[in-house]
Amino acid sequence: MIALEQVSSLKEYLQTAQSVLVILSSKPTNDQLAVASALYLGLINLNKEVGFYAPKKIEGSFAGLQNIQTELGKQNLIVEFDYHEDAVDKVSYHIGEETNKFYLTIKPQKGKKPLDKNSVNFTYAGADADLVFLVGVHDLEDLGQLYFGYESLYENAFVVTLNSFQPELGTVQIDLSGTSSLSESLVGLLDSLEIPINEEMATDLLRGIETNTQNLQSFSANAETFEIVAKLLRSGGRRTKKIAKSINPRSQKINQVHKKNQSKTQDIVVKRQQKSRKSKH
Repeated sequence: MIALEQVSSLKEYLQTAQSVLVILSSKPTNDQLAVASALYLGLINLNKEVGFYAPKKIEGSFAGLQNIQTELGKQNLIVEFDYHEDAVDKVSYHIGEETNKFYLTIKPQKGKKPLDKNSVNFTYAGADADLVFLVGVHDLEDLGQLYFGYESLYENAFVVTLNSFQPELGTVQIDLSGTSSLSESLVGLLDSLEIPINEEMATDLLRGIETNTQNLQSFSANAETFEIVAKLLRSGGRRTKKIAKSINPRSQKINQVHKKNQSKTQDIVVKRQQKSRKSKH
């Protein structure tokens, strides 16, 4: 169940956060994919700087998955070159006022050759965020390359876990259990955080609910579930086209008996016709 004091704390922090990360577990369910995708899209609509990540590339029909990345560390530009202390006299920089460009100057020692421009490499490293959402994550080490080397990111950011229980990590642990699905619970959380639900988000969340309730045929789908479904449909959500047919075991047995009796009747009719033909001859 979602604790109100945790939602209040998250809402207050969300208002000031500028950079946000949404990170999935290594083996997410469709329900978790729906939650992460809808949350990612909702945060973008709040004009936040949002990154969407998972340890492995994920393909699917959820709207936000096309933007998912598997590598952190594209925040800082690194200039790399071979350095020999006795060959370098001074390193300095200045910014051209007219050109509006950054100039890095590496002055060699007297009698030494200048730096070979072909030996200079440019890479990106480092990651930073004000707020991190972990969807379905219960162990940071399971995130692999998204965690190792970036431990300080998780230590310094406001970390929120979204799961069906409360793992022992994060600043705030939001338990989305107690309903038919995590997707159903997220609708209430989005409302509390004042994050509007658009058509793409509604469609993703509908798909998450349908997947977790066997197309709303599970006993876990109650009156509240159908109210949430109606809300998502009014928000422009589209249901999946393929709906599994419910099979009633009793009806199936009756049909089998009916077919068996029908077959016996046909056999009797055929035998009578054959007997009638023989008597005529």
